[in-house]
Amino acid sequence: MSARRDIFFAAHPTVGHTSALRAIAAELRVRGHRTHFALVHPRPPFASRWPEPVRVAASLPGAIAAEGAQVHALPGSPAALWHAARLPRATGQAELEIALALFTSGLATQARHLASLVRNTHSDIVVGDYLMPAAMLGAQAAGRPFVALYHSALPFPAEGAPPFGTELPASACGSEAWRAAESRLARMSAYFDGRVAAAARALGVRAPGEGLLLRPISPDLNLLATAPVLEPGLLPLAGPVVMTGPCLPAPSALDDAGRAVLDALPRDRRIVYVSLGTVFNDRPAVYRALIEGAAATGAHLVVSAGASVDALAGLRSASVQIHRRVPQVPLLARVHAVITHGGNNTVQECLAAGRPMVVIPFGGDQRANAHRVERLGAGVRIAADALSRVGIQSALDTLFQSHFVSRSAELAHALTTSGGTRAAADAVLAG
Repeated sequence: MSARRDIFFAAHPTVGHTSALRAIAAELRVRGHRTHFALVHPRPPFASRWPEPVRVAASLPGAIAAEGAQVHALPGSPAALWHAARLPRATGQAELEIALALFTSGLATQARHLASLVRNTHSDIVVGDYLMPAAMLGAQAAGRPFVALYHSALPFPAEGAPPFGTELPASACGSEAWRAAESRLARMSAYFDGRVAAAARALGVRAPGEGLLLRPISPDLNLLATAPVLEPGLLPLAGPVVMTGPCLPAPSALDDAGRAVLDALPRDRRIVYVSLGTVFNDRPAVYRALIEGAAATGAHLVVSAGASVDALAGLRSASVQIHRRVPQVPLLARVHAVITHGGNNTVQECLAAGRPMVVIPFGGDQRANAHRVERLGAGVRIAADALSRVGIQSALDTLFQSHFVSRSAELAHALTTSGGTRAAADAVLAG
């Protein structure tokens, strides 16, 4: 075993932006290394009255500490709470604009604080989410190498893919709408560059250049938790890049609630899992359409309802399980299809499990993921503004009666040798 090292992780406090990092940190701890985790720790007044994403964010530091990492709080920003509260109701490129404002709020202060933490913990390397530029600047200020983690190859350009954050079909290439989306994305990219450059000047470190949103951001190492087979049409990437395969958490003991979810699953019926993630789950009307359409296929449903759980209580039945949250990774091993918003974690976990998807995207990376799932032949996409019970029923019937099931199984088989979390931990230690 290599000498014991201190590895410093940093991310924004969302499930989507911490899940793969937590899996890598757990693997490093198994190997005997110490891990530290820096998170912006929101402490909103009257926390129970805030939207679900803010409540989840407030609970994450405790959950990560319980896993064995030493957790450090980064100073928050009042503007960040405002952006976080607006995010669930935004769509398309407007959602990406708010996300970029959120992820760069308080950037210089957080980077300065992070650099101090890295020095004080004698950490050897910093690993951060690619949309956590404070981690990159903090590592630079502390004189440490920085590893950027990408959940997939998004938002890098791919042949035939529409501008990031849009739902335009490939046939719209060259149209006025396509050009307008490209111009808007260029403005957002310049905004992100400008915010990072201003923080770099405040810290007295070298600005990292331009185009940060659409290229590998770290000069030291960029980990992509994906594999070439999952990234059709990906254009060549510059810089040090390692594809590891999906970074999934190691199996863990289920609590009583998790066991109850799995124990209630039938063995003689198709099972469909329904989830809108942790940011977009306060949409009971959307869930109702999904549940009604999926139930019409005769399948047994398991619904992770989040903030909508109370509003959906009347839909529970012997064939419809509705929970606030579920043990997603072990559940995916038991279901036959998934209806999802297209978040990075859920899509990667479904691909690794070989489960075909109906993707209903609401925001930036979800739209790109939906296009990617279609190009892979692993599922179908339905626009959120075209959602209907009949459309959901038809989409599931298509999944069950076509090549999608076999294609999803082929992709999962191709990932068995990718390495995933272990490969990512190897790359971090090698860096």
